[in-house]
Amino acid sequence: MEAKNRIEVFDNGLALIAEEAPWSEAISFAIRTPAGSIYNPPGKAGLASLTCEMTTRGAGGLGNREFLETLENLGVESSESTSQSYMSIGAVGLAEHWERSLELLTAQLRDPIFPEDELESCRQIQLQEIAAIEDEPARKTLIELGRIFYPDPFGRPSFGDVESVNALTIDDVRDFHRRFFRPNGTVVAVSGRFDWERVRDKVAALFGDWKPVETAEIVPVASTTSTARRETDSAQTHIGLAFETIPFGDPEYHRAWGGVEVLSGGMSSRLFSEVREKRGLCYSVFASYNTHRNFGGVFCYCGTTAERAQESLDVIVGEIDRLRVDPPTESEMERMKIRAKSGLVMQRESTTARAGAIVRDWTYLGKIRSFDETMASIDALTSKSITEYYEARGELKFRLATSGQSPLKLDEARLF
Repeated sequence: MEAKNRIEVFDNGLALIAEEAPWSEAISFAIRTPAGSIYNPPGKAGLASLTCEMTTRGAGGLGNREFLETLENLGVESSESTSQSYMSIGAVGLAEHWERSLELLTAQLRDPIFPEDELESCRQIQLQEIAAIEDEPARKTLIELGRIFYPDPFGRPSFGDVESVNALTIDDVRDFHRRFFRPNGTVVAVSGRFDWERVRDKVAALFGDWKPVETAEIVPVASTTSTARRETDSAQTHIGLAFETIPFGDPEYHRAWGGVEVLSGGMSSRLFSEVREKRGLCYSVFASYNTHRNFGGVFCYCGTTAERAQESLDVIVGEIDRLRVDPPTESEMERMKIRAKSGLVMQRESTTARAGAIVRDWTYLGKIRSFDETMASIDALTSKSITEYYEARGELKFRLATSGQSPLKLDEARLF
């Protein structure tokens, strides 16, 4: 049974998008508002993330504990997060309790209390996350790669730094919420069993009086740094390598994505097979597709020893280059399509996954793709179309971040 999609854009700019799954007993919400870390004022790194955490400490007239207990008593599992561009709230619960659940999530977004006596505990959570990165060199390397790869401020980590987070005040939090939480650009996604007219009317009642707020356009500033190195005495070397790609909304996206799946789609992928299995160069290697609205990147990671780091880097670059000249085999194409279709089928069974997927579709495409439409895009991929895409892009150029004992060499002509 094909799910039915619904869309309503209100006068204040808020979009309600919904996908009905009448066979489900659950309902999921995914709310995304453009209040991510790129909007942090100068000198206030981490403010968006701190504000996000503070929205959970009471809202809609309910105190911290009462707010969380009310959600739990409804059987709602909720989460919140901050990315570079957005603050997001996700929740799943029983369909019969959708109305009260949505009221609470709306209060968290629009009417948080921001109690000053909760600021320090939220600050400590964020500081612990920053400290934890010191014990995760792989993650730290990829964070640094993002910093030099993406244009500023999109490359800044959302959690900020110790000095800045320690200096943030409750007035900073309240001011950030007032300035950047707004209906224009906000998306409320619903997936599961519901009555469309009732949900639409409820969203109109909850959000209809929310006034749009105009914000200054974020102008990306291109990075001028091609490499970053952190010298350590560790026996391990961590390699982060990235090249530019097209964003999710580009018509050629699936061809670009197909190449990344050939590189790193499971244990039969080229990177895993060539770098880890055949040559035994590393203990971990993968590539992932990362995208913002207007630009994207393919990020590769390799964890290896100092002695094998340079060879590992050379082989990874060689496998990326091979996308232009060595078409995916029939078995590679079959595995890639099976993996993608399996993921789509599993996603369709989860209202949480579907709510997240339709938010992404709306953000990047301005529409909701049907299950059949996405399947058709995957079926249309051919070995030739993937190779032609990468061949047309020519020799790819990279940004490189490493952590280890010795610097690694990459031809200057391959850097940008």
